Amino acid sequence: MPSLALLAVGVGAAAYLVAAGRDARQWAELAAGTTGPAVQMVQAFQEERRLSVLHIAGEPTGGGSLIAARQRSNGALGDVKTKGQEASRMRADFATDIAGYDKLYALLPDLRAQIDSRKLPVEIVVATFGSIIDVIVAASVLAARAAPSSDVSIELFKGIAVLRASEALSRANALATVADTITGEQFIAFAAAVGEQRSETAFATAILQDRQLGELQAIVAGSAWALLSRHQQETLLAGPAESAPGRSGARSTAATVRAEVQAAAVQAGSELAVLWEAQTRRAQAIAVRDADRTARDSLLGGLAVLAAAVLGFLAVVLVANRLIGRMRQLRAQTLALSDEHLPEAMRRLDAGEDLDIDAELERLQFGTDEIGQVADAFNRAHGAAVTAAVAEAKLRAGVNTVFVNMAQRSQSIVQHQLELLDPAEQNERDPARLDLLFKLDHLATRGRRNAENLIILGGGQPGRRWRNPVPLNDIARGSVAESLDYRRIAVHRLPQVFVVGAVVADLIHVLAELMDNATAFSRRQTQVEVTGRIVGNGAVLEIIDQGSGMNDDELAARNALLAEPASFSLETLAENGRLGLFVIASLAARHQISVQLRESAYGGIHALVLIPSRYLTNEPNNAEVSARHALPPGPVPPVPVAVPTPPSIPVATFGPSGPSDSAPSTVR
Repeated sequence: MPSLALLAVGVGAAAYLVAAGRDARQWAELAAGTTGPAVQMVQAFQEERRLSVLHIAGEPTGGGSLIAARQRSNGALGDVKTKGQEASRMRADFATDIAGYDKLYALLPDLRAQIDSRKLPVEIVVATFGSIIDVIVAASVLAARAAPSSDVSIELFKGIAVLRASEALSRANALATVADTITGEQFIAFAAAVGEQRSETAFATAILQDRQLGELQAIVAGSAWALLSRHQQETLLAGPAESAPGRSGARSTAATVRAEVQAAAVQAGSELAVLWEAQTRRAQAIAVRDADRTARDSLLGGLAVLAAAVLGFLAVVLVANRLIGRMRQLRAQTLALSDEHLPEAMRRLDAGEDLDIDAELERLQFGTDEIGQVADAFNRAHGAAVTAAVAEAKLRAGVNTVFVNMAQRSQSIVQHQLELLDPAEQNERDPARLDLLFKLDHLATRGRRNAENLIILGGGQPGRRWRNPVPLNDIARGSVAESLDYRRIAVHRLPQVFVVGAVVADLIHVLAELMDNATAFSRRQTQVEVTGRIVGNGAVLEIIDQGSGMNDDELAARNALLAEPASFSLETLAENGRLGLFVIASLAARHQISVQLRESAYGGIHALVLIPSRYLTNEPNNAEVSARHALPPGPVPPVPVAVPTPPSIPVATFGPSGPSDSAPSTVR
């Protein structure tokens, strides 16, 4: 943004300077085109004024010349109006002044009509024409005020003094034509005009320079100026006509002298007008020179600024690209650490691996500048995260170890209890006591499963194991035996297949948890149906209840947990107290057994357990079976189709701290 701003400022400054030079040249061209018409207008109206005074005075030679003078005045006035309109378009503030001049020009027809009738006093004619000619003076002042530079303005003001001297001389000469009959008011106007002529001439002599000063001095030293000055002095000394009676005759005899004076005045006035035009042209030349220099310097300066801005912009772009490249590299490495390295470290910690914190930390190296400081801050955050993860993993491992140890102790106690109950059940003949022993046996079996839950959640392996394949029907009935409300569970005819021993214990556990959930969340008057069938990629066991079911969001959440079991922790347990789901998900993920929940036809839950084909076999391998099956005592759960009494589940063995492959025992 600063580079673009610098570039914009450079271009804007160059454009402004070039525009200023162009405006100065336009002003010079307009002024050059206006000067000629202005000089012609001044001379034309001065001549018309002189001839108008002669006409009023009754001179016989004034009529024809007056008409021609008026035509010249109208032509010069039209040219000046055209230039004035161009000036008003260039400078809007000139429009008001030019409109005032137009009102003054509109008085010309009435003025000329009164001159023709000889009803207008001479002094008024002289003053009115003077007002019209003063428009050029005022326009010159406006031009000087609008000049593009102070030097041009000063030169124009110098020319205005010459123009005023020329106009004062013309007014004095017009009044001098009636010197024989000059009145007091006319004499005062004559004296004022002579005084202005002399003062403006002296002022112009003081301020003009070079060639223009020499030309003015030549005019003042010329014979025409000398003759004019002597006549003006004589008229001033003579005073008004009414103050010296009888002088009119003497003056009338000097007609030849008056003609010479008139010619001298016209000559001197023309020379002053030419001098004013020359001085104006001098100012215009300065304006053109300044405009060209300004345009040239502006263009060069603009190019220099533009070049500097472009170089600065390129330098900033290079630096910015380097900075952006480093930022992108920092972003890529940061994302790699946060999205790949840190999750991998977490996975290894969850898997129980030991991590060396110093070896695992990959530090970002970006120097010591601001970007390097950001990278160092992320290094610290990454180090803190890994350290916290290691500490949490150690804490979790310790808690899991405690869980597993306590669960194994409880499992050993329950297993010993079952071993004590076994002979007591076999030797008891009293039905009431035998029923009580069966209830205690069932509760001990469920207690053993709860202990196994803790072992599984703690990352350990349940103790029970089978060496040989077990019929699928026996696995289902064994799961019923470990359920709390086993009398409500009906196992229907299942496929005649065997499940390899490695997954039997975990499969029984999964089915028992699902059956417990089915009985716990359905009415006591309803049954839980257990069915099964062979499918293309294995065998499916279906557990269907008639409970209250779940809404779509709950089903989606439970299926997501069963598909990808979350890492079990105390926080997870606090958020969701259903340990059975975590146990089912953990065991299913361990053997790639698919467990899905869906809405049943009765509005309850329909659980599907898919056992992969690799765990199924049709050969029992002549496995030895235990004398007793792990079904609970009392009535056998109802089976819709009459089937032969299922064989008992083969013997599972337990070791010193849990199950092992020695020390045979009856399985529950």
